Amino acid sequence: MKRYFAAVVGRPVRHSLSPRLFKLLAAELGRELRYRAVEVDARRLAQALGSARRGPWVGWNVTLPHKVRILSLLDGLDDSARAAGAANVVRFEDGRAMGYNTDAAGFLVPLGRAGFAVRGCRAVVLGAGGAGRAACLALTRAGARRVLVFNRTFENARVVAAGLGAVAGPLSQAAEAVREADLVVNATSLGLEGRGCPLAPGARFKTGALAYDLVYRPALTPFLAQARAGGAGTLGGLGMLVGQALETWRIWFGETVGGRIGRRVEKELEEFLTGKGGAL
Repeated sequence: MKRYFAAVVGRPVRHSLSPRLFKLLAAELGRELRYRAVEVDARRLAQALGSARRGPWVGWNVTLPHKVRILSLLDGLDDSARAAGAANVVRFEDGRAMGYNTDAAGFLVPLGRAGFAVRGCRAVVLGAGGAGRAACLALTRAGARRVLVFNRTFENARVVAAGLGAVAGPLSQAAEAVREADLVVNATSLGLEGRGCPLAPGARFKTGALAYDLVYRPALTPFLAQARAGGAGTLGGLGMLVGQALETWRIWFGETVGGRIGRRVEKELEEFLTGKGGAL
């Protein structure tokens, strides 16, 4: 059996679930994939990429802080990376490094699985970084009626909204929009490891709304706990992470992975995060 090599590259990456995720995925699909987390300083990114072009790599997943910086170092970009203004997947082939972005595709996977109809919905996105831009891009392309993006720094929200048909606002004004939204997305890093929430205490949600946090650890973030208390349905970020991995697999190997396998992998990751799973 042919052996393949891949990695998640960033700084820091010790916390990443990607090595465990891709080990589970490779086992499900019968591939011998050696996948590891590699810390790369920004000053060494070009050197590391040059070495990888000559090495045995099938691809990289790229995370912070390199997703924008790497664009100028690649040999070509897929439309997904151009639209997102960032690359989080690299495919190596014949000495060339091609960039892709799976954020928008991965964002929609859990919504579809939850039966949420994006077309015609009113959506609020909290955060204007790479994840916020990907969420706005996915929602507008999927036919959301209105997308509002709020950020602590208004100028960043304005830049993301420009060209996507979205409306920008400062985070301090998000509460009113949240009360009327069918979907509220937390695309900020607040909530990571339970650190905080982008909305002020007591924020009210529309009856029947869905709150979607792109953070996957902890499973119940402060944002999701607040939304649940306000009567909204909740969706965590683990499904997006798995959705991105399935799209990455298609880019690297040309294989479309079925939803049943994705759900099995997600369940095993859930058990690991909650301490119910075994060692891997």
